[in-house]
Parts: sequence; structure tokens; C-alpha cells
Amino acid sequence: MNRKIFVYIVSLILPFALLPLALSTDKESKCTFVMVIVAAYWLLEPVPIAATSLLPIVLFPILGVVSSSEICKNYMKESFMMFVGGLIVAIAVEDCKLHERIALKVLLLIGSEIKWLMMGFMITTMLLSMWISNTATTAMMVPIVDAVIGKITMTTNCNDIELEENNSLTESKQVCNTEDNGKSNTKKVLEARSSTLKVACLLSVCYAANIGGTGTLTGTGPNLVLKGMLEELHPESTDITFATWMMYNVPGMILCVLIGWFYLWLVYVRCSNIDHNIESKERIHEIISKRYIRLGRLSSHEASVIVLFLILVFLWVFRDPKFIPGWASIFGSDTKIGDSAPAIAVSFLLFYLPSNLRDLNSRPLLEWKTAQAKLPWGVLLLLGGGFALAHGAQESGLSELLGEKLSSLNVLPPGAVVAIICFMTAMITEIASNTTAATILLPVLNQMAISIGVNPLCLMLPVSIVCSYAFMLPVATPPNAIAFENGNMRTIDMAKPGLVMNLVCCGVQLFMVNTLGVAMFDLNTFPSWAKHSLHQNMTSRNISDLANIIANASQYMNETLLT
Repeated sequence: MNRKIFVYIVSLILPFALLPLALSTDKESKCTFVMVIVAAYWLLEPVPIAATSLLPIVLFPILGVVSSSEICKNYMKESFMMFVGGLIVAIAVEDCKLHERIALKVLLLIGSEIKWLMMGFMITTMLLSMWISNTATTAMMVPIVDAVIGKITMTTNCNDIELEENNSLTESKQVCNTEDNGKSNTKKVLEARSSTLKVACLLSVCYAANIGGTGTLTGTGPNLVLKGMLEELHPESTDITFATWMMYNVPGMILCVLIGWFYLWLVYVRCSNIDHNIESKERIHEIISKRYIRLGRLSSHEASVIVLFLILVFLWVFRDPKFIPGWASIFGSDTKIGDSAPAIAVSFLLFYLPSNLRDLNSRPLLEWKTAQAKLPWGVLLLLGGGFALAHGAQESGLSELLGEKLSSLNVLPPGAVVAIICFMTAMITEIASNTTAATILLPVLNQMAISIGVNPLCLMLPVSIVCSYAFMLPVATPPNAIAFENGNMRTIDMAKPGLVMNLVCCGVQLFMVNTLGVAMFDLNTFPSWAKHSLHQNMTSRNISDLANIIANASQYMNETLLT
């Protein structure tokens, strides 16, 4: 059966199969109906993910779970606007080709040996993916990889064929047929080596793009989902800021990239036996230099974008760095300034300032039509849909109910629970987008942590990062798909090394959360903001129980009086 027909049939039958939940009298069942429908449609994609993300606006009010005005607020939160501002700045960087200049400069500085080139590809991709979309970064790096690998293999092939011909001249003429076969075999070997090297470099780029997004709070969707969930479920929590996120995640990000580089070099490059001689190094340096020279001198446009970008990073990092008073404290404790304020301020300046400071009539640093075309509106709606589901689960009492059901896991050590959940998440994110996986999992993990008496960040923080560790399948992330297509790979070519990377990166994250995470966020202690949420849940459940008792007693009295 065609997959599209299968998805259409399942998506049509599912709401009717779950209809008893929707017709139930308790809000928990109704909320379960909405969450299962939305999660299933996100995974099956009978309609675009963005369209499915709008379903809570329809279903929650109709079923009487949450009012329309309340549910719509979730689509425009502070973390949402921070993401929009960060994306606009990233689009400005792409628009002026600044990211390409940075990439080529890093490659020129690192050197032309294969192992250092691969390191250069990964470092450049990682650094860019921290600030701009991993898809755009990968799409920009792949042509550079193609050009460099083409030069390496062309030089190597010429040298090897020349050597083969010289060797054949010294042999007797009676082996003419053998000589032709030898040349054919040599060509096949060289093509195999070239393909292996290209696969290794493309995998290095897509791995670094996926990992690099974990380095900053705006790097990828799951990071913002975590921040938004904390704002929704635990408004008193101030642990996750731009500065604390970078202090925690950058070391783990670098470690994962270095391990990935060493693994790919060891398995692919070292075993490929490609003769990377002085001539090929010079050719590689030449092609990168030509691309860099083609960009011309640093323009006023690029310089202005660099300055605004650095200002934004400074404002993000030092708004509330924890170790010293941040600049936000200047405005007083009564005013809460979030990371969205500097993001939108810098975005406004990008639309206001001219690209050429000597010509005030020149176009602005970023035009709205460019930003409008490149903003990932689908991802933004997906974030809003996730926040809406979390809000509905909290208001209906479903979160508490799930927490109670999962509280049986308290027989396991917290470290074991974290490990199990991280490895399960790594598998889930291979078939679902990282943002979708985080949106579904984080509200459940929050309530599970509260129920078993564990700091919610102990579960939510590593899982939000592991959601980006999707290395096995081409459909898992856009960078994987781009690398897979350009490398003419088979699925097994990506799955085998991807499985190793999944296991290694999950291991690194478990190490980081149990060392740096404990030191920074005091993960071994149940925080006061989580206790407040627990108290609120217990109070609301007690009030609900009391209301049910009063209603039942009132009904009993009415029946008694009537008889």
C-alpha cells in the first residue's frame, strides 16, 4: 500500500477510534485525546506539521479544556520572540554572505591536510550552526566540500594513474591484457577512495551542524522548547539563561565534535590510504583562496552586521550572567527584561540602518521581504503548538496524572532514569523532528521528575539536547538529508556511523549532566520553584476533589428530599 494512502487512512480513522476520550466527562481524558491526535499527526504528517500545530486552538476550547483566549497566548511567548529576533539576525548574516567569508577564512587558517581539512569543516559548521540554521549552514558548506574533495581526488588520481603507467612500461609486452585490467581495477579503487573520502567529509559537516545547534539557546528548536516550557510550567525558575546555557553546553558540544572528527578520520580517512601530496595541498589552498578572494574586501554591509551581531551576543550573555550583576539590573528589580528585548532591538536596527553608511539612500542591512521569505514560520508555529499542549495538560490535570503513573520509576536511581530516557529520545528523534520530539517529551518528563522528587532540569535538560543527536537516518534532520543526497550514500552508509555517534554523544551528555550540570544547576536538589508547582498541583487537586464531594453530597440531598 502506498504510504500516502496509509497515512491518510490512519489519520482519518484515529479521531473516531479515540472518540470515547473526547466524549468523556473529565478534562484529563479530553486533553489526552488532543495530545494523541496532535502527536500522531506530527509524526505521520497527513498535513504539514505547522498546520497540525494549530489544532490545539480548535480542539481545547471545543472540548472545554482551555478557553480560546488562554490557549492563543501560548503562540506568542517571550521565548518565541527571542527565537524570532535570533533568526532575523541569522538571516542578515546569510544575506550579506558573512557566513561564507567566515567559513573560508577558517579553512584557510587550519591548513590543507585531509585530517585538518575535516577538522576545519566541522569547526566552521559547528560555529555557524550555533547562530544560524543548521540547514543553511550545511547547504553553504556542501559546495565547498565538493570543490575541495574534487581537487584532492583529481590530483591523487592523476598521480596514481601516472605511477601505474610508469610501472607498466617496465613490464614485458606479453601482459598487455593484464595491463588493461590493472588500469581498470586502479580506476575502481580510486573511485572507491574518492567516494569514501567524500562520504566522510559530508558526514562530518552534517554531524557538526546537528551538534552545533546545541551550543546556544537560539541554535535549534528544542533549546527554545525547554526555555518556553520552564516559563510556562515554572515561572519562578531562572536557571536557564543565554549565558548559563552556553556555559553548560559549549564544552559538551566541543567534546562531541572532537570525538566525531576523530572517529570519522580513524574509520574513513586513515583506512582510505589516499596519497595526499604537496601538489594536492597547494591546489586545495588555491581553490579556497580563490573563493575567498571572489568575495572581495569586507564591505560596510558586512562590517555593520558583524558589529550588531557581536552587540547582541554581548547583551545576551551579560543580561544575567549569574556570576556578576547583569546589565538588566540597571533598570531595577521591578522590571523583568528577558532575552527577547535585545534580540528584537538589534533586529529593528537591521531594518533601520543603511547597508552603506556613506550613502543613506542605500538599502537597509536587511529588507523585510528577505526576512519574511526566510523566516521558518512552520517551526515557530510548532513551538507555539508545543507550548499550547503543555498549557492544556497543566490546566486539565493530565500532567499530574501522568506524573502519578510514572512515579513507579522512583525505584530506579535518578542516573539510570536519565540514561534510559536519553537513549530512548535518541531513537525517537530519528523518526520525528527534534523540535517535535522535545515538544512531546518535555511536559511529560517535567511531571515525572516532580512526581519522583527529582529536579525537573535533571531530566529535561539532557533530553532537550539529545533531541538534536539524530545522526542515523537521512530523514532525521535536513543536514542529514543534504549530506545523504550529495554523497550518493546508501542508508547503511549513514546508519552505521550514525549509531556510534548517537551512543557516544548520549554518553557525553550523561557525563556532562552529572558533572557540570550538577555543579551549575544543583541538580541533586529538588528546587523551590518545583516545590511551588507541586504545591499548586496538590492544591488544585484538593480543590477539585472537594468540589466533587460537595457536588455528590448536593445530588444525594436533592434525591433524598425528592423521595
